Amino acid sequence: MNNEIYTLTHSRNDRVFIHIMTGHFVSANNHINYYIGTSDIKHNHNVSVDAAMLLSEYYNANGIQVDTVLCLYETQTLGAYLAHELARPNMFRPNPSQTVYVIGAEYDASGNLIFRDNLKKMIRDKNVVVLISCITSGKTVERAMESVEYYGGKTVGVASVFSAVESINGVYVNTLFNLEDIPYYKAYSMHSCPYCAQGMPVDAISNGYGYTMLG
Repeated sequence: MNNEIYTLTHSRNDRVFIHIMTGHFVSANNHINYYIGTSDIKHNHNVSVDAAMLLSEYYNANGIQVDTVLCLYETQTLGAYLAHELARPNMFRPNPSQTVYVIGAEYDASGNLIFRDNLKKMIRDKNVVVLISCITSGKTVERAMESVEYYGGKTVGVASVFSAVESINGVYVNTLFNLEDIPYYKAYSMHSCPYCAQGMPVDAISNGYGYTMLG
């Protein structure tokens, strides 16, 4: 399969962009026909700052108080800039909380999200936004939301760079790019993947950290 790579810019800020690669990819829960490259938004200072400003608009405009940004899959840089924007006074929220925590994800051997004792105070009784690079089915975010609840927090928002779903467990997904931007994006279970049915080999294994080409 020809793994063509495209660049897609945000409709309101052309400094915010993702890369799209076509192919046959395997993720944790699905087979997908596009790999969404979010490395610049996660690791490039200039891109990340502008992306955080775009993401913060939804929470500021709707008066959603955020105490903690929970960052999945290396989104801490973006999370820090998002927290900065959420903690600043603006016309919608002139008196926001001056403390917005930013924490990363840690998993135990069974894949459960855990918070050490020194971080529990940043979840318990806090309004949490779960931040992730890409959402296909929402299962990863669902588990994160469950963990937040176990530790006494409340998920008030889900933010992402790309999402194929509009909401998860009743919580709106605030995303920079969606299926309107990539209308041919498809996800299949292993048993219903048309590429596998046609005998097409898998091009790469992908997850929230990146991808590894096979062959």
